[in-house]
Amino acid sequence: MHAHGLLLPPLFSLALGVLLFGLSTPALAAGDITTDTNNGLSEKTREVIEISQAAVGRKVGNFKLLGADGAEYRISDFLGKPLVINLIYSSCVDSCPPLVTSLGNAVDISRDGLGDESFNVITVGFDTTFDTPEHMAEFGQDQELADDNWLFVGGELDQILGLSDDLGFMFYPTKNGFNHLDQITVIDGKGVVHTQIYGANFSPTLLGEPLKAIMFGTSTPYASIDDLIKRVRLFCTIYDPELGRYRFDYGIFVHLMAGATFLLVVGTFLARQIWRLVAENKAAGNGAAKKSDNIA
Repeated sequence: MHAHGLLLPPLFSLALGVLLFGLSTPALAAGDITTDTNNGLSEKTREVIEISQAAVGRKVGNFKLLGADGAEYRISDFLGKPLVINLIYSSCVDSCPPLVTSLGNAVDISRDGLGDESFNVITVGFDTTFDTPEHMAEFGQDQELADDNWLFVGGELDQILGLSDDLGFMFYPTKNGFNHLDQITVIDGKGVVHTQIYGANFSPTLLGEPLKAIMFGTSTPYASIDDLIKRVRLFCTIYDPELGRYRFDYGIFVHLMAGATFLLVVGTFLARQIWRLVAENKAAGNGAAKKSDNIA
């Protein structure tokens, strides 16, 4: 059974989530990363999770990746916008295919809501013996996922190892292939690891929400009108499970207008009451003054 998608930044919550979702042997493709007989996390599993989560907040090095057409790519080539990156081995028959499929679905939905060119995706083959740049390009074409903003690439061993270390992604060979965690990493526009997503099958929101936070999130108080607009887009772009896509929720503006109208009505009423009381008091004061003059 594969671990379902989880997005849990705190390490304790992540460990608990993995436990509850049953991170078992097939989910990681080898027996030494699993749960023990008491459904507790094994030491190896804890180690893998800790290494993965420790990468959050880390700046990723400017590693070189190779495309089938002979092109060389650097991580820095993709900065300025979010970057989604995952490592697989293309001969995997267990968790890698459904992981790529789930990622493809999440990417389509996120692009629909955020824009086709709002972020980049890189799928890297870590089996350098078999996952050549040419083979990875074929793999992407077979999956019907490769495009200008989603590259399927290979790389030299030292570059792959360096990249996997920075991403907190562990893999090592076994008699049946490779043992690895089903992991997708979201990197912000400055090249810093923002979020880790786990599981071969995961909800599209686990990708879409971090992307929204990176693209539209701003610190408060708002520094400018642009900041306010970004924050509105962050909160108003929501995932609709019935439609299976992100959409802009205009309902918030209805509530805001209703609230503003209510405040305007109440404010106008109070202003009129205050004006009336001031006028009455002024008239009463003038009347008293005239009466005093007549008496005198």
